[in-house]
Amino acid sequence: MRMLQIKTRFLLGALLLAGLGSCQREKPVRAAPAEPAAPAPALNDSLPQTPATGQTINRTWHRLAQRTRRNAPLVYRRGTTRPFAADTAAPPPSEARLHDLTLKASEYFQIDPTQPAEVHGREGTIVRLPAQVLVNASEKPATGPVWVELKECYTVADMLLSNLSTVTPEGDLLDSGGIVLVRASAHGQPLHVAAGQAFQLEMPFVRRQKGMRLFYGQGSRRQQPAHWVAAGPIVRHPAPPAVATQATQMPSYGSGPADINRLIRYPAAALASRTEGLVYVSFVVDEGGKVLSPNVVRSLGDGCDEEVLRVLALTSGHWTPARQGGQLVPVKMTLPIRFSLQQQGQMTAENSPDPAANADTLPATDEGDDHPEVSEPAAAHYAFQADRLGWLTCEREWRPAGAQAAFTATADTEPTTSVHLVFRESTTIVAGEPRAEGYHFAGVPANQRAVVVGVQYRNGTPYLAMQETVTGQRETETLEFRETTLAELERELEKLQ
Repeated sequence: MRMLQIKTRFLLGALLLAGLGSCQREKPVRAAPAEPAAPAPALNDSLPQTPATGQTINRTWHRLAQRTRRNAPLVYRRGTTRPFAADTAAPPPSEARLHDLTLKASEYFQIDPTQPAEVHGREGTIVRLPAQVLVNASEKPATGPVWVELKECYTVADMLLSNLSTVTPEGDLLDSGGIVLVRASAHGQPLHVAAGQAFQLEMPFVRRQKGMRLFYGQGSRRQQPAHWVAAGPIVRHPAPPAVATQATQMPSYGSGPADINRLIRYPAAALASRTEGLVYVSFVVDEGGKVLSPNVVRSLGDGCDEEVLRVLALTSGHWTPARQGGQLVPVKMTLPIRFSLQQQGQMTAENSPDPAANADTLPATDEGDDHPEVSEPAAAHYAFQADRLGWLTCEREWRPAGAQAAFTATADTEPTTSVHLVFRESTTIVAGEPRAEGYHFAGVPANQRAVVVGVQYRNGTPYLAMQETVTGQRETETLEFRETTLAELERELEKLQ
């Protein structure tokens, strides 16, 4: 009996030890640290942010801190495209037309209107805008960012898809070298070219044609031009009387630049941002020692420009005028003024309430090339001076010898349909006049190979009709429209070039 009790206790003890062992906490399994993710492969046109040296790159190589010449334009080559508006500016029509879908897209460039700008379109158009040539409805020069819109139509397909033709108000036919739209706006308001001013428009060509001239589109802002009017000579404002930039004895103030230097106060904004540099200001000192027409020709900002103009106004009437041959004469001069912070410690408005003149005046100079003449056009480009924005075209009159003809293209005349006559021997497009029996063409050259092109848009589907013809041989041409797609429509029209 006693042996039985001992065996029972031994078994219970073994079971208890086994149970305790099974309840011990498992040691945590530590995962090996994950390898850092490999950086994404760099693009072919990008540089690594962190090279083998381990130092982060501060990319500034693509920024232009200063123009190479004082009159060099800022060049804009990359525009952005935005969703087009029907007929470039009008609200969507109540019944959609095909041209609302096929209108050539525009490029948009943001420029600084206070600096000369040079806009390059994707198809080769160059627009050279002088500084402050764009003004608003109040004839005030545009300030702040300006959006320049550029639309380029150099092929027959682009012209047809944009509902453009090449005819003058008198019915004369034009041979086109391309059609562009150039517009500008600031703060959502349209801008125009200042009176008496102009900009340079350059349009590319494959083979130069004689007699090419600039024409302006005639029509409202909200529609494509129906006719083209030849650009006349630009009427510029009379040039002001010539003012010398040199004299035997140049104008002076007080005992020299130090007297002007003592009047200058460092602007608080320039102190706070630690702005340093040069302000160039041009002005005329007349025979009475007055300062006339002060103009900042190189800006520094942060109140420095305004401070220089304030000092010139303060000194007006106290200058010693210039002399030439013993006579008092007005002289135009340019004064560079340097704003420079003190070297010791940090100069602020608080610890330097009257920080005068570490603004050093330099010897006066003449203006040099701040007002350049017409720029040399790019190679293989027609160059024109334009005094207005809008639709512009490079054209020459097309007058084939021989009689004139008239005919009608039979088709239903409705708002969603347009019919044009495209000549084979020149880039000449004539819009048909809607009549009860169809689209009429009058006064066109006879015996010319051409194509009658009709496009329409019904129930969301485009339709195309193309009919070869020789003008003057038939009084009517029948158009048969067939259903197509926008992509196929463009491909078919491209064959007309």
